[in-house]
Amino acid sequence: MKFNPDARASLALDGSSENWTGQIEKAQENPWRQKYHIQPPAGSMNALDGFVYYEGKYHILYQWAPFYTQGRKYLYHVVSDDLAVYHNLGIVDALPDGADSGSASVMNDMHVYRTIMDGDTSLQHHTAFREEAGGLRPLHTASIIKGAPEGYAPIVKDPKVWKENGRYCMIMGAATKNDFGRVLCFTGTKPEAFDYIGELKTELDQFGFMWESPELFELDGFHILMFCPQGLDKYQHSYWNIYQSGYVLGRTDMDKMTMKHGDFHELDQGFDFYAPETTQDASGNRYIIGWMGMKETVYPTDGAWSHCLTLPRTLSIENGVLKQRPAAALAALRTAEMTAEGYFDHRPKKMKDFYGDSYELTMDILENTATQLYINLRVSRREQTSLIYDSGAHTLALDTTFSGEMPENVDGTVRTAKLDAPLFKLQIFVDVSSIEIFINDGAAVMTARIFPSEKAEGVELSTEMGNCHVRMSKYELKSLASEPTIQEQ
Repeated sequence: MKFNPDARASLALDGSSENWTGQIEKAQENPWRQKYHIQPPAGSMNALDGFVYYEGKYHILYQWAPFYTQGRKYLYHVVSDDLAVYHNLGIVDALPDGADSGSASVMNDMHVYRTIMDGDTSLQHHTAFREEAGGLRPLHTASIIKGAPEGYAPIVKDPKVWKENGRYCMIMGAATKNDFGRVLCFTGTKPEAFDYIGELKTELDQFGFMWESPELFELDGFHILMFCPQGLDKYQHSYWNIYQSGYVLGRTDMDKMTMKHGDFHELDQGFDFYAPETTQDASGNRYIIGWMGMKETVYPTDGAWSHCLTLPRTLSIENGVLKQRPAAALAALRTAEMTAEGYFDHRPKKMKDFYGDSYELTMDILENTATQLYINLRVSRREQTSLIYDSGAHTLALDTTFSGEMPENVDGTVRTAKLDAPLFKLQIFVDVSSIEIFINDGAAVMTARIFPSEKAEGVELSTEMGNCHVRMSKYELKSLASEPTIQEQ
């Protein structure tokens, strides 16, 4: 299965210009359009297909289906100098039928690897790109691996490639014939030629029926294996979403094909975070971005546009614990600042100077004698998105029961993060239809899509019993320019 990379997507766009104009106008007029997140011009952002640092810029590639299930999918290109301000450059390639998710790697040129489903057979495709005039041009595409190694289920997917010690390394998600998730390893001497060398042996023998989107990298002296296991049973506060996204932390011996590691941890304890990818910049900083969506969930924006990406997070390991903090460059988006300090108790306190539908909110808990804290955001007469901290249990719950219109195919309306220490800091990013909560300086993160009315702008604080001394700062954030670019220039 091959296709001509010179048949640029701009020459094969589905539908008339009137259809394109109408689709984009419908998306731009949607009341839940985001202000400072990466989102598709219209239609559906199906998967994150690459996040790399290349030629001094951050490049993000995602699959774009302009007309949802009708017509073909494309590879869409977004670029940033600093991970705060992004520019839509448009389509760089048309994707073949059956295109599934993939990833990008930088090895001299940029290389994109993806899975193509041809009936029940999985094919791995490789496309080399070169930067030209500020954009990307596909050079050649080829199918490099067909099917699954002997002893594994037919679907092998989501290739991730890097170069190490003079050889090219690839890992992919797979499952045994008994339906237990695995990571398979391949090596090669060229970026388009790989041989299967075996399974990466972990300590998770029966942990979900499929592992998607694996990625292996070194960080602060540890190895991190990220993957998305499917089919985990709920346990206490963990694994409540239909599919999970997380990691194990330890040491990998690629010569022996083994990894010794600790427990599996979810990367995000909220509702909408899946299939993340990371990149490392020239200074050695490791960043992660996730797809702010969940497979099989139906969102209120579907039909106009669907899905977006999370804000970039900086990864670090401190005292053996993975921390995720908002990328420092995001501070460049801050404009007007409002600060307050004081006590609140069981009587709801309306923070009228903090109202809005798109902002960053920081909260330092200076003293807390309350049994529970209630932080209600995007409040109207009938709506609120609630954060509930239980001081005794050290848990923070994100409750979307009254957040507005609800997504479908979601298990419950509450997600809970168990904290290792009392709550002392929150950094919250609210956009028109999302909330991202960084807890205790990045010790935990919770993400959710929310769909309140335009009147839901309030902020209210209260306790169950007792009081809380808090220092708060709210920042208005610059909106990204809305550039519904279709064709890369």
